Amino acid sequence: MKSESAEAGQPPISTVTVLYYDAPVGLEMFNAVLTDLHISQTGRVMIPESFRQGKSIIAVLEGECKILNSLGERVYAQRVVT
Repeated sequence: MKSESAEAGQPPISTVTVLYYDAPVGLEMFNAVLTDLHISQTGRVMIPESFRQGKSIIAVLEGECKILNSLGERVYAQRVVT
């Protein structure tokens, strides 16, 4: 994970995009961009517990990502032709 902090002595920070489902059995995937997150000494971004509650996190992507398409969108967008 790259640090976005430019000042010496400041803890490294990062911006990430998180992909998640509502827990425990969400069917629609959501995404959220989180900014100013601290990076641990092991290089992992620290996602706040307040954000993690009620979510099943699928992936954490570096930077701000735009999701163009996801599986759930296609399932809900199909119409039944009779």
